[in-house]
Amino acid sequence: MSTFLVNPPPYHNRMQFMDSLEEAGIDYSRESDGYYIYLRIGQEDLLEGICFRFEALIVAENPINAIDA
Repeated sequence: MSTFLVNPPPYHNRMQFMDSLEEAGIDYSRESDGYYIYLRIGQEDLLEGICFRFEALIVAENPINAIDA
């Protein structure tokens, strides 16, 4: 399982962003430094598409803080 840190999308897109993650079966948690996204095999393209659609930026893969989550 890969973990990504994603900066939040613009405020007006956040609910749709989270809804899209849930509809795609992508696990996530909202934290003070952004969204931690937990991907299963084959979900990277889905995440990239959702981030592009809602203007969210993937800032790190396997961030150190995700280990503590």
